[in-house]
Amino acid sequence: MHRKTVIDFRALGERYTFTQPIKELKTRDLAEVADLLAQVESYQEQGYYVVGYVSYEAAPAFEEKLAVHKAPLLGEYLLYFTVHDSVETSPIPLTYDEVDLPSNWQEVTSAADYEKAIAQIHHHLRQGDTYQVNYTVQLKQDLSANPFAIYNRMVVEQEAGYNAYVEHDEMAVISMSPELFFEQNDRELTTRPMKGTTQRGVTDQEDLEQASWLEQDPKNRSENMMIVDLLRNDMNRISEVGSEHVERLCQVEQYSTVWQMTSTIKSRLRADVDLVETFRSLFPCGSITGAPKIATMEIIKDLEPQPRGVYCGTIGLLLPNGRRIFNVAIRTIQLHQGNAIYGVGGGITWDSTWESEYREVHQKAAVLYRKQARFQLITTGKISQKNLLFEDQHLERLRTASRYFAFPFDPEILRQKIEAECQACDANQDYRLRISLSKSGEIEVDRQVLTPLSTSFCQAQLCLQEANLQQAFTYFKTTHRPHLNLGEQEIIYHNKSGELLETSIGNLVLKIDGKLYTPPVRLGILPGIYRQHLLETGQIEEKVLTLADFAQAEAIYGCNAVRGLYELSVREN
Repeated sequence: MHRKTVIDFRALGERYTFTQPIKELKTRDLAEVADLLAQVESYQEQGYYVVGYVSYEAAPAFEEKLAVHKAPLLGEYLLYFTVHDSVETSPIPLTYDEVDLPSNWQEVTSAADYEKAIAQIHHHLRQGDTYQVNYTVQLKQDLSANPFAIYNRMVVEQEAGYNAYVEHDEMAVISMSPELFFEQNDRELTTRPMKGTTQRGVTDQEDLEQASWLEQDPKNRSENMMIVDLLRNDMNRISEVGSEHVERLCQVEQYSTVWQMTSTIKSRLRADVDLVETFRSLFPCGSITGAPKIATMEIIKDLEPQPRGVYCGTIGLLLPNGRRIFNVAIRTIQLHQGNAIYGVGGGITWDSTWESEYREVHQKAAVLYRKQARFQLITTGKISQKNLLFEDQHLERLRTASRYFAFPFDPEILRQKIEAECQACDANQDYRLRISLSKSGEIEVDRQVLTPLSTSFCQAQLCLQEANLQQAFTYFKTTHRPHLNLGEQEIIYHNKSGELLETSIGNLVLKIDGKLYTPPVRLGILPGIYRQHLLETGQIEEKVLTLADFAQAEAIYGCNAVRGLYELSVREN
């Protein structure tokens, strides 16, 4: 296997790729770790790039009281860095070559053993031995796929802030870390511990409610603040008196599958503090141990049957200009000769239940096998008399979806594009305008003359379609709507309970006893723009509609922002 390290730290703004090192610094001997780390600093001071990792099991090299298992876990070193006189830079990728990851990762720790471990942690908490234990478990799998292809997929899909890839000997480390361990600019030191998690909601409202809940939840705030106190204490040992301060406390950040709570702490290092002393004070990061660190790492060693390896250690880059950035190596796959291990865990406090923590472990592990669809955000409207009808609503739809899926979006650029398209129209002609937004933030518009719906298209057919209520794509308009059949005939969908849902190109409306009704969004339908207009103007009401209602309806309609309300006839199944 080649020597190759790739750093995709968002703070750098681009990808840093390192090959052909002029020097390797590596060891599996605890006694050599500190001296080699001093050499890492020396090479940086001489104007070189230095990049690599320090494993969790290297901790006793900086404080002999820190308890760990004997390394290695697979083929990793306690310390591994490479020295380079140049770097290849490129944009952080937004696409990747197809590569599949298996979903059946094997759990090393059973649910029963997990429950026992949490009970033991509660015993230690009751005894006052610890305030919080970051307990982790491992998942295993045989992987034959190209490890760098796996890494690129993860970079694109997870959008974490501190991704890193390290390849050496027969070993590859794939880290999709969202967490900063520390960054040092001159003598300015920043840490950003991450503690507190909840899963994303599937609708915009539910998602924002999840974020708000996490931000205010006493248990998660308590966990986060415990680690903040621990890191403040660690930083104070190497910082100028009075310089340490919390810049942001319990801030909630959005990721593809979860919301995470982070805090930001800053200080100014004393002039006499070197890199080894910084590690001696800070390593390993308190967010992946718990507090107090020495006593809690003893508990971790007793409860976790195997080493953590690079997982929960750190991967970092030292630049010739003196800047240093290290991640906390969480969400990290360690791959050795086809054998892959993935560690995952969380902070256990007195309020923790084994069921909720076990569920959170699986939420965090979803990044391994939940393949994200490649898609664009879309909205489609009608230009009439050189104006896009419901323009504000179309922009709001894209704004909401772009926030949810973390797509960059500039509404002013879109307004300019819409204006240009409208001005290019014939005032006596109606048009269909399709707007799409890519993951990179690129906006495309496509304008076509609007032709009438054909009689054959409006002869709708009923179709059974079970809506996925836990799938965000159900509630947002994107190019990824595989459950809808966009053919030459309108289709009206219903679920197994006989409840009507939507049509293939819009929302469903039934006329019953002279009134118009549409199914509620909670059944798993797209909240259409024209549907919302009809609701707000009192022209329709929400109601659960069944196949029996369908059979008795006085009229059946579809509706969308292009066609308005259009009547349908029904063809027998």
